Amino acid sequence: MAKAETPKKNVIAEYLQLIVSVVVIVFVVRSFIFEPFRIPSPSMDPTLKTGDYVIVSKFSYGFGRQSIFDIPLINDRILWREPKRGNVVVFADPITPRTKKLIKRVVGVSGDVIEVRDSLLYINGVAAERDYIGPGSSNADIETSGNFYTETFESQNGKDHEHVIWDKYPNAMFDNFGPYTVPEDHLFFMGDNRDNSSDSRSSSLRAVHRKFVMGRAQFVLFSLNIEQAPNRRNRLKRSNPFRWGRFFKGIR
Repeated sequence: MAKAETPKKNVIAEYLQLIVSVVVIVFVVRSFIFEPFRIPSPSMDPTLKTGDYVIVSKFSYGFGRQSIFDIPLINDRILWREPKRGNVVVFADPITPRTKKLIKRVVGVSGDVIEVRDSLLYINGVAAERDYIGPGSSNADIETSGNFYTETFESQNGKDHEHVIWDKYPNAMFDNFGPYTVPEDHLFFMGDNRDNSSDSRSSSLRAVHRKFVMGRAQFVLFSLNIEQAPNRRNRLKRSNPFRWGRFFKGIR
């Protein structure tokens, strides 16, 4: 009888070993390498749309408490590497870090002076270049129409960073801001959807301490065609549930 039960016990032990191995691998990958993140709002449109699922690299800027399941092992960060101006970064909301994560673009680092005049961004007194692309629209925002621009500013490595922004109407709430000096070890964030983004221009957020940074958004893994509409929840377009052209799309 003992000999007959041995193979069964071995199979159970192998399954348990496999399950433990998978759990450990997932924990290590999500803690230190990559983690998926769903875009919950249109604040980064047109770069990122509501319904995009992006891959975030956890090691790009070193590791902190928010990198490792919010376990209080590290109060600040280790192996810190400052993000470049222009990077798209996922970070925890300083007010509710356990429950709310945000994704925005870095436009200012420690010591930078940030100002917005008539919706034009100034970094250390230098205006970002803005080239008009034309009118555009989106199904991922309630306010569907507006004007697209290419915005260019200098990053820390001396190279220009270029990305597309969406400016929907004049005299918006945050079209004039600052000047504001970014504190030490902090980052200043703005959304590409300039008139529909609660970011560092808002008194409820301002510059964010580096300890809340989770990682850099690298590419869109896949995208669900979610439509925003007033007075109702986001809904998936069943006739065309996927935005195929956004699959594996790099983020710049």
